[in-house]
Amino acid sequence: MTEREALLVLNAVPDLGAVRIRKLMALFGGAQAVLGAGREQLALSKLLSLELVTNILNFSKDKFLQDEYNLMQRKGIVALTAVEENFPGSLNGFDDAPVVLYLKGRMEVLHQPSVALVGSRAASFYGCRSAKFFARTFVEAGLTVVSGLARGIDTASHQGALEADGTTVAVIGCGFNHMYPKENIPLMERISSQGCVVSEFAFSMPPLKHNFPWRNRIISGLSRATVVIEAGLRSGALITADYAQAQHKDVFVLPSNIDNEHGLGSNQLIRDGACMALTPDDVLARIMGEHRPFSGGQDQKVVLLSDEQSRVYPCIGSAPVHLDELVQETGFDISRLINIALSLELKHLIRQLPGQYYVRK
Repeated sequence: MTEREALLVLNAVPDLGAVRIRKLMALFGGAQAVLGAGREQLALSKLLSLELVTNILNFSKDKFLQDEYNLMQRKGIVALTAVEENFPGSLNGFDDAPVVLYLKGRMEVLHQPSVALVGSRAASFYGCRSAKFFARTFVEAGLTVVSGLARGIDTASHQGALEADGTTVAVIGCGFNHMYPKENIPLMERISSQGCVVSEFAFSMPPLKHNFPWRNRIISGLSRATVVIEAGLRSGALITADYAQAQHKDVFVLPSNIDNEHGLGSNQLIRDGACMALTPDDVLARIMGEHRPFSGGQDQKVVLLSDEQSRVYPCIGSAPVHLDELVQETGFDISRLINIALSLELKHLIRQLPGQYYVRK
C-alpha cells in the first residue's frame, strides 16, 4: 500500500477526521506507519479513543480501495491527497486542512486565484441577484468563484459565474454517491464541465448535517477572500467567515436591510469589523493589491437599501445602462424607476449620464 492509498483509507475511517489524521501522521511518521501500528501503539498515542482504535484496525482497507477506484473510474473522478505535489497549496497552511480531495472537473482551477461567495439558503431576491452580479464581475476580472452548491446564495453564485462563461468551484458536504441537493445535480454537471466539484468525503458519505459547516473551511481555504452576500444569524456563511478569519483571509460583507431576517448576520459581521462591500470593485481593489490595508471599518458607513432600491441597484454597474434596459430588467414602469434611480443618486451610489443612462459611482 502506498502513502497515497493509506491516506485514502484513513480519510474514510469513521469519525477519525483530518485533524487527527495529521496529528497521527506527525507522530508515527506517515499514513502507512499509522495503518501499520498495532492496537497498543495507537492507544498510547493519546489521540484516539478505544472506539477509534478499533475503527482503524477493523476497517476493510483492500475492499475499500478497490471499490473506491472502481467508482472513480466509472464516474470520472480523481482523488488528490496531501502528499502529492498537485494538492492545492492554499489548503496546506492550516491545522484542520483536508488530507484528501475528490474532484470532478478541471483540476487546474484549484490553483487559480479565487474568491468565495457564500450566504443564506433561504435567500431573498436581492441576495440572489447580488450574488449573480458579484460572481459575474469576479470571473470577468479573471477570478474563480468558489461556493458550496447549496440552495440560495450558493446556487446563484455558481449560476452567475457560469452565465459569464467563467470558472467556478463547488465544495460539497457529502460523497459523490450522494449528491445534495438533488435539484442541483444538473448545475453540478455544468460546474464540472467549466470548473470543478470538490469533496473531501469518500463516495459512501451521505449528506450529514455536521458535514456542511465542516466543509466550509475548504471554501474559505481555496479562496483569497470570502464575500458574505446575505446571511441570517444562524447561517452557515458565518461559519465560513470565521474559518476565513482564522486562516488570515479577508472577509467582505454586502450590507442588508435591517428588517431582513436573512441578512441580520451580515450586518452583525460589519458591526464586528468585517470589510463592507457595496460593489465587487471593493473586493477586487483589496485582493488585487490596489488598496491600502483594511483599517477595521471604523470610518465606513453602511448604506441600507429599500426593497425597490435592492432590485434596481444590482442592475447598474460600471458600464452605463439605459433606462429602458432597467425597465426590462426590473419590471418597474419608467416613472417609478426614475424615482428609485433618483433615490440611489441621493445616496451617492449611482449617477445619471446624458441620454437617460446610469452608472455606479
